[in-house]
Amino acid sequence: MLEEVQVKRWKRQLKARTSSAPRRAAPRAADPVKAVPGPKATAPSPPDRLPIETIDKLAAIARDVLKDAARSGGSLLTWGDLRLRMAGGLPHLHPDDQGELLVAVDRETPVGEPLLSTLVASSDASLHWLYRHVRFSLGRERIPEPDLPAHWATEVLRLRQNWRHR
Repeated sequence: MLEEVQVKRWKRQLKARTSSAPRRAAPRAADPVKAVPGPKATAPSPPDRLPIETIDKLAAIARDVLKDAARSGGSLLTWGDLRLRMAGGLPHLHPDDQGELLVAVDRETPVGEPLLSTLVASSDASLHWLYRHVRFSLGRERIPEPDLPAHWATEVLRLRQNWRHR
């Protein structure tokens, strides 16, 4: 199933690249005024992005992996570690899809609790750049930039304490 999703995505990318190549070579005329889509109209997702249904399915699996990591001591995971623990079920994601996946993982996390996605770290076991995005997307309090690393480290400790006995 994963291979099918990747093949379809690659085909969409190839089609988008080949269909847009002649347009790039032609000189651009002034764009006519474009109509703004109404509230019911939705823009198609870019060709290299996963559909939201796929992200939600991956998020359910990732949430279980992060819960297990939190229960077993709260070890930090990189994207590579997460991919290994998901037994290859996590494809390489567009950075925007990575953010959406982490937001979906923590959508059900109660407001007073630390986010499970706090356990996703950069390759050097430091604060992942998506942490700020996930907090913002879930309506969490904004943390000033200089305080963010200390806040993140505190949240990792809180998460470990909260999940120790679950």
